[in-house]
Amino acid sequence: MGKYVLVIDEGTTGTRALIFDSDFNIAAQAYQEFTQYTPQENMVEHDAMEIYAKSVGVCREAIEKAGLSSDDIACMGITNQRNTCVIWDKNTGEPLYNAIVWQDSRTGPAVDAIKQTEWAEKILQETGKVIAPHNNALIIKWYMDNVPEIKEKIDRGEALYGTMDTWMIWKLSGGKTHAVSCSNASSSGCIDLRTGEWHKEFLDYVGVPMDIFPVIQSESSDYGTTDLFGSAIPITGAVADQQSALFAQGCLEPGTMKCTNGTGSFMDINIGSKFNIASGGVDNLIAWKLGDTITYAVEGFVSVTGSAVQWLRDGLKIIRKSSDIEALAASVPDTNGVYFVPALVGLTTPHNDPFARGMLIGITRGTTEAHIARATLECIAFGIKDILDVVERECNVKIEEIKIDGGASENNLLVQMLADYCDARVSRPDTLEATSLGAALMAALYVNMIGLEDVKNVLNTDQVFEPQIDPVLRDTRSLEWKEAVKRSLNWIRH
Repeated sequence: MGKYVLVIDEGTTGTRALIFDSDFNIAAQAYQEFTQYTPQENMVEHDAMEIYAKSVGVCREAIEKAGLSSDDIACMGITNQRNTCVIWDKNTGEPLYNAIVWQDSRTGPAVDAIKQTEWAEKILQETGKVIAPHNNALIIKWYMDNVPEIKEKIDRGEALYGTMDTWMIWKLSGGKTHAVSCSNASSSGCIDLRTGEWHKEFLDYVGVPMDIFPVIQSESSDYGTTDLFGSAIPITGAVADQQSALFAQGCLEPGTMKCTNGTGSFMDINIGSKFNIASGGVDNLIAWKLGDTITYAVEGFVSVTGSAVQWLRDGLKIIRKSSDIEALAASVPDTNGVYFVPALVGLTTPHNDPFARGMLIGITRGTTEAHIARATLECIAFGIKDILDVVERECNVKIEEIKIDGGASENNLLVQMLADYCDARVSRPDTLEATSLGAALMAALYVNMIGLEDVKNVLNTDQVFEPQIDPVLRDTRSLEWKEAVKRSLNWIRH
């Protein structure tokens, strides 16, 4: 058997292939961006075939860079952006429309309508998730109502649905495996948390047929094989990106927490084998299922983090590359009273308002690009603090340490702001590729390359950030941030 693990880490802006050795160090990697389409201001789409083609391409590139062949690969894992979904023709393997991305808010009116009924609370209590635009049942219903070909194919039994792990597994296996990991199924908002199975009553209520849905499997299990890279490689791990990072960070005990800062910021806390439905705007999820044991998590997320920095780069053009923001923001001691509410596609946890819109407030003649850059980093920290407040209240815990990962966590100024405003110790590991590492570990578990207890010791702490801000200033700034958020809510109805 080979000694390496191949991972596809399919994100929101690009896809990466990584090869991990038997010590779970990265032996090689390759990356390609893919196109994001925004046909309307509230719509975000991807070309699923482009994602598949580029995922295969980066796998081949990574294998070549590592000087390996398929015979050296023991197993393969997949991790992916959640809630993004695609519907395809099961006979041709071709998507019937662009994949609708988790950032998309076109189903906002449907969400608003459900919120006026008893189903809003029922959905929360039984799926664990606040009804939101990224709910996959609502997205599928939008497909059916707006793309006649999809409705026709579904009615004829010729269409399949999946999140991006399902899509990749189906394509990699040559159409032999139509399955989804338990973590991705949970994230879709379409399962009954109590059973870990699809929530038929909810799907019937929305008007979505169950026969297009994949089989739900544990994160470490047999997802078939792929022969695209030479000899057959078993696909033995699949896990949603945030749950994957939680696993890789060694957060295997209740009360342990991580925050992933990438395109968005996702805060997850392990709550063990029992779940209590939160009521303050955070989600309950299945973190993973190993064997017959389900582990639950509470999660909140800010949809705009790295993408806010990208907006400064591509929209306002005040920085040339994303990494330039740290130096620009650090060139001033504060924001000079400027606050940026990054509701570019609405606001997520804990506000869950798809009708909110972005806002810069506090601008004066003295405002500079540096102040706006610093306000952009601060708003990320404030958004995470808003989630932390809810998590601590709902779970009756005080979080002393936040483990971070994700590309945006390289920004020291941002991480220090996070420690300051969350009033917690922030630990950064020696690798920020926790998401892909989690998928590697899940795949390796199935083929006995690693034991569960050893997972806790894979990552090492690189740097710890302690709170430094004056508590009075922290409270003042936090109150002003909350006032700015309040003014952005429900904006496009005015």
